[in-house]
Amino acid sequence: MQAAKCPTDELSLTNCVVASEKDFKSGQHLTIKTTPTQKFVFTVKTHPSVVSGTIAFSLPQRKWAGISLNQDVEVSVYNFDPSRQYVGTMTLEIDFLQKKNVDSNPYDSDKMAIEFIQFFTAQAFSKGQQFAFSYCDKLFALVIKDIEAMDPSILRGEHSSSKKQKIEIGLLHGNSQVIFEKAESSSLNLIGKAKTRGSRQSIINPDWNFERMGIGGLDKEFSDIFRRAFASRVFPPDIVEQMGCKHVKGILLFGPPGCGKTLMARQIGKMLNAREPKVVNGPEVLNKYVGESEANIRKLFADAEEEQKRLGANSGLHIIIFDEIDAICKQRGSMAGSTGVHDTVVNQLLSKIDGVEQLNNILVIGMTNRPDLIDEALLRPGRLEVKMEIGLPDETGRLQILNIHTAKMRQSNMLAKDVDIKELAVDTKNFSGAELEGLVRAAQSTAMNRHIKASTQVEVDTEKARMLQVSRTDFLASLNNDIKPAFGTNQEDYSSYIMNGPPHSGKTALAAKIAEDSQFPFIKICSPDKMIGFSETAKCQAIKKIFEDAYKSQLSCVVVDDIERLLATAMYNIMVGLHTKLTLVFHSTDFVPIGPRFSNLVLQALLVLLKKPPPRGRKLLILGTTSRKDVLQEMGMLDSFSTTIHIPNISEGEHLMEALELLGGFQEEERATIAKQVKGRAMWLGIKKLQMLIEMSLQVSSIHIPYALFHKSYCGGDNRGPPANLQDDVSTGMTE
Repeated sequence: MQAAKCPTDELSLTNCVVASEKDFKSGQHLTIKTTPTQKFVFTVKTHPSVVSGTIAFSLPQRKWAGISLNQDVEVSVYNFDPSRQYVGTMTLEIDFLQKKNVDSNPYDSDKMAIEFIQFFTAQAFSKGQQFAFSYCDKLFALVIKDIEAMDPSILRGEHSSSKKQKIEIGLLHGNSQVIFEKAESSSLNLIGKAKTRGSRQSIINPDWNFERMGIGGLDKEFSDIFRRAFASRVFPPDIVEQMGCKHVKGILLFGPPGCGKTLMARQIGKMLNAREPKVVNGPEVLNKYVGESEANIRKLFADAEEEQKRLGANSGLHIIIFDEIDAICKQRGSMAGSTGVHDTVVNQLLSKIDGVEQLNNILVIGMTNRPDLIDEALLRPGRLEVKMEIGLPDETGRLQILNIHTAKMRQSNMLAKDVDIKELAVDTKNFSGAELEGLVRAAQSTAMNRHIKASTQVEVDTEKARMLQVSRTDFLASLNNDIKPAFGTNQEDYSSYIMNGPPHSGKTALAAKIAEDSQFPFIKICSPDKMIGFSETAKCQAIKKIFEDAYKSQLSCVVVDDIERLLATAMYNIMVGLHTKLTLVFHSTDFVPIGPRFSNLVLQALLVLLKKPPPRGRKLLILGTTSRKDVLQEMGMLDSFSTTIHIPNISEGEHLMEALELLGGFQEEERATIAKQVKGRAMWLGIKKLQMLIEMSLQVSSIHIPYALFHKSYCGGDNRGPPANLQDDVSTGMTE
């Protein structure tokens, strides 16, 4: 082919040779052989003004390759080897192209490198090559000093090896690193990190350390996010294009508050070779004026839209982070009586992510602890398709988080040697990351409080404060008194049931004791006394929330207490259907129906929740208590429990004496007297009633009181009343 002059100044800045569409296609790579021993590799662009059979070169290209106009050159197609010819790092010498345009303004080499990669991606470069580069309306002369090949292990998501391979010819791609070095005797004022050699070769640093960035316990979650959202962005664009692969455009992070969703989203933006992330809280988008909310959404995507139009596939990645995304992306049509603003905001967001003119240079990260409120259309593939639960950290995660928040104290020798971080990680089951940070703060406050002198004024004992150390005692005090996990065990709740069991046989006390001894990190009691005055719908919601909270823990126990009273409204109609026999029992147990009509809501909700398996990897134990097994059988609820255990009342004297010995309150002589009276007698006694009578008996010093109580109440009695030496008012009160 015959060498020609580049047809336009704009094309001369592309570093591409220009040919006719009849000869080659844009984007192909060509070997230009000028002599039997000299050859050069260029990337081609096509232009209609170029005559077939000729190939056009810019002045810097002709100067570097030693090509003159109308010279005959041998041209052939060149194919790159992806395993060893992709550019990992390229070092460029830079100076002003024209000395008359010299200025003293600083030029940021980091921004320059981003612009360079976007403009020259998928082009061939050779060591020693000379070409021009336009940046900030200034022309610069560049010379390639050195090229290192990209480590193939990076493409597999592995750690890079320390060995660097030098190459003569390489193909630039979006994950290459460009380093600018100022030419000797140049007056160029160059600032930024990209003016020095670094080690990063990928969109994500292989040596990335979460703990260094203040994130702990999320290694697995990030690995899954990387696999789904960033793997396609690590590979060179031409390989991705050949596969027909589209980048993931959206991630939804959901989970309990305080588990690191916002923190993780912000650090994802920092660790990527991308623009500075735009972070917006969901409610901030909404505006009272018509059309302003939609305009706010469009502004967030404006930069990405402009850059994609200008640079196409070479555009950089723009990250937009929506915190509390459920505030603006509720189910369309769910806001009855509203102005419809939420619906149009969802529509606008969908059109930007996945509309007719969809953007491919964006990554939208949404965060919420209520994923059930978000419009379903937003969660489909092509939108926020990667859904990742950021849950409560496990023991290893808690250890990482505690190490992060105590690191400065360790470095400053302010953490006492008796503090065992592993012990704290074990003791903080179901603590979120925020609660662990709060625990450390509380321990620090406790330690500092020891050095405050309170006299007429509050002042710090500076001499002792210099030797301040946070000890194990400080952490344990904060753990017991200050910080309680939102999804942990409510010890005060189930301890009250253990202390004062319900009437009859002590079923709830037994269930609560089993739950406590299990040492499960999450224990909750679903009891009707917590739902007094609730409507049927509110009762369903309260029960549902207990189960949903339980699903967030790896290991949970839910005690559903007094089931028949939870189902009070439904119970009334069922018991009426059981006719005379159950109706008599109904009245004898003082059951009071709430509501004149049948309501099946609570029954069906509880049936669904009892049969619903927990999420994968989670375990849930449900303990139910009831005094009406026959009624649960009629409801079809009994089959929801895998095991049914009958807890009887005390029916023998020997059992009564064992209970009295365990419960305490009587001397050995008093227990012996009672044992004689109850020996061989039949009885039917509940634990709570036994506890109540013991407390009442202890208020009277006479030994005859327990005898009277046990004779009448424990042994069945015979309506003869207490012994004659007891006063009528006392005996009547006690026996009743």
